[in-house]
Amino acid sequence: MRTKASIIDAHCHIGQGYAMTQTAEELLRQMDECGVEKAVICSAEPQIAVYNREGNDFLLAAAKDHPDRFIPFAACNPWFGARAVEELRRCFREGCRGLKLHPPLQGFSLAQEIVYPLLEVCREFSAPAYFHTGTLLCSEPFQLLELSRRFPDVNFIMGHMGATDYWYDGVPAAAKTQNIYLETSAAAVIGSVTRSLKELGAGRILFGSDSPIFRLKLELTKIQRTGFSPDELGAILGGNLERLLSAAKA
Repeated sequence: MRTKASIIDAHCHIGQGYAMTQTAEELLRQMDECGVEKAVICSAEPQIAVYNREGNDFLLAAAKDHPDRFIPFAACNPWFGARAVEELRRCFREGCRGLKLHPPLQGFSLAQEIVYPLLEVCREFSAPAYFHTGTLLCSEPFQLLELSRRFPDVNFIMGHMGATDYWYDGVPAAAKTQNIYLETSAAAVIGSVTRSLKELGAGRILFGSDSPIFRLKLELTKIQRTGFSPDELGAILGGNLERLLSAAKA
């Protein structure tokens, strides 16, 4: 593993929403204050749930303005069917590097086949799929495990490692497969990160803040003060995500 990987935040939001309201400039200021070189950017709540194209275009424009800082992940609601599939293809062709799905906001369950067509597109473009997890019935870690088994050649990011309601399931679910990566926002406060390191190794943990819902500086400090070795920190804070994204087709 590398000892001096760039710090990359694997999960942030920009746009106008509710808890997720944040401008690109506000996020960049936080990144500069914390020494974060790059960040994955996702849409805010209305754009995740309904106004997918508007939100995706906003992300693509921000990434075009700051190509060395932002990595856009497209939001596509699977209920939009063929339109969602075509929108995801468009976003991948125009520069998005992954898919962001939020079952509670988008109104589906990880146990439903409705999400399969979007994952087929992820497979086509070798792009990762980020899932919010931790919400009862619709986004539980073991549901994501079953999904990962149906798509063994797609890489999945388990947002929040199942926190807060299912933090105890995140690591056991990921341990049963090789294509689930654990993203740390909200989870570090309850010790799941150190548990995942012990059981999975550092190679499948991704630092993420979920800014602005959580403070980037606080989420980063949690990881930096956990007692990981320099090599482990290098992987978790950026090296793993760089490797994961390197397979995605431009």
